[in-house]
Amino acid sequence: MSEQQQYIVTARKWRPLRFEDVVGQEHITTTLKNAITMKRVHHAYLFTGPRGVGKTTCARILARALNCLNPVNQEPCNACSNCTDMLEGRNMDIVEIDGASNNSIDDVRKLRDNVKYAPVSGAYKMYIIDEVHMLSTAAFNALLKTLEEPPAHLIFVFATTEINKVPATILSRCQRFDFRRMEIETISRHLAHIADAEKISIDEESLIAIAKKADGSMRDSQSIFDMVVSFCGTSITIAELGRALQFIDADFFFALSDAIANHDIPTMFEQSRIVIQRGYDLQECLIGLMDHFRNILTVITTKGTGLIEASKADLERYRQAATQFTKADVLRIMTLISQGESALRQHPPQPRVRFEFTLVQLAGMDSTVDLGTVLAALQNPATAQRPVPPLPSTIPSTTSQSLVGGVASAQHMSVRIGNPVVMRSAPAPVSSLSTGNLARRWAQWIDTLPEHLSFVGQSVRSQLVTADVTDVGIVLRTGSQVMYQRLQDSMVALKEHLTTTYGASIGVHIVTSSRPQPSAPLTAAATTTSAAVSSDTASSVADAVPEPPGRSENILPIEQHLIELFGARRSTAPRRA
Repeated sequence: MSEQQQYIVTARKWRPLRFEDVVGQEHITTTLKNAITMKRVHHAYLFTGPRGVGKTTCARILARALNCLNPVNQEPCNACSNCTDMLEGRNMDIVEIDGASNNSIDDVRKLRDNVKYAPVSGAYKMYIIDEVHMLSTAAFNALLKTLEEPPAHLIFVFATTEINKVPATILSRCQRFDFRRMEIETISRHLAHIADAEKISIDEESLIAIAKKADGSMRDSQSIFDMVVSFCGTSITIAELGRALQFIDADFFFALSDAIANHDIPTMFEQSRIVIQRGYDLQECLIGLMDHFRNILTVITTKGTGLIEASKADLERYRQAATQFTKADVLRIMTLISQGESALRQHPPQPRVRFEFTLVQLAGMDSTVDLGTVLAALQNPATAQRPVPPLPSTIPSTTSQSLVGGVASAQHMSVRIGNPVVMRSAPAPVSSLSTGNLARRWAQWIDTLPEHLSFVGQSVRSQLVTADVTDVGIVLRTGSQVMYQRLQDSMVALKEHLTTTYGASIGVHIVTSSRPQPSAPLTAAATTTSAAVSSDTASSVADAVPEPPGRSENILPIEQHLIELFGARRSTAPRRA
């Protein structure tokens, strides 16, 4: 027999022969061994789970363990005549049926006719039906009676990857065992054991890459291993593995994350060109990038690398990469990647343009300022963990002011510039005559009033006089003509004290009304500052000319506003017809 004919693929050569050889399914193998020990073997088992995790293998081991002539600790010896016949496929007591091709009611009828015969050499006759979910409804119904009350020597083992397609009437008659997906660490460790036995050199990164590619299937990982050995020979490195599997290595994703952190758009176009030249799948590339930032997010949130499945060298690189981003940054990045991957999934025209657009979006994204950190910095700058970006001088103030009882307050409003959310963290210079600065120094102005102006502070605190900040200065409102006249007489002293407090000349306007209007002083929660007041009659700091009789009912609100603030009067010229 030639050497080519003697070759056996790894998945068959290294198929487990005993329960203890099964990898990653200890919860099932332990249960089956204990059932044999306690003589509590059920007449029907249902093995469900992903492909390539050991369902059929465990069924065959169970069959040999039950019929072995010399069992050791409930394990088959694999040396007696019964075991060797089963291993070589000659044993008539073990019948394997493919449910996909033997799914008719006639096939089940033949099975029912044969199950009544006793086993030839062993203690049990076993039927292993693979992909049992492929049986037709009529075939399932024909099997029910035999499955519920089988002969004492008969055992059924059903294996399926789609448990949802198996009728409930079948499920209720079986003991169900759920096989787990293989963990990446489990697969890589088993592959390393096989490589050592086969005298094949392979690095840790390549083992992890193969395990990830297998997606939880031990059989798939062994098939990939065979293909890589055929390409690379007995020495396998991650670079050669990438060429063999068209595999995108970790260096590519770290290059992308560095470009995103540095806002390096040219690098994004260069990396996109490499992806296109090497023929990588663009959607798969974005999926890998999503997994890459998932690893970064786990480092940021857990402060460790215990949840990352990667080599030791890559774990250290993830620790360093996590320092370049915040949690908010990574969440926004993953959202953009998900949107780009979803667009590519629809097979749009010009997929390269959409792929590059996603990468450029990521590189051009501004950093995010955490709102909680900003508020902490405003309250205690000494303990701030991250500096607050200053607002550009061209951004107008978004602070609303109120003057209540001589106390000035300001409500911080968020300003969105591009993507990041920033806060105004420091007051503007005193020389800036914005409404915000006027409001901030109002309490100081009230508290430092000289003796001859103390009546102003008392009137403000008792709300006999209310004050509003407007774009043209400070408006003092009073419903008393006496208070209006007293403030008017002290106008020069008031302005001098305002100039001393603010370091600049401040406009003061005094408004009175014989019938006080309901006024709601601005509070810290106010969002606008009223600059106008409606009243029946008004006076200002200038010599106001009263409105002619009979015309006040036609005064518009804007006209009333001008009359109050600037002492204007309405023209009495008659209108033309």
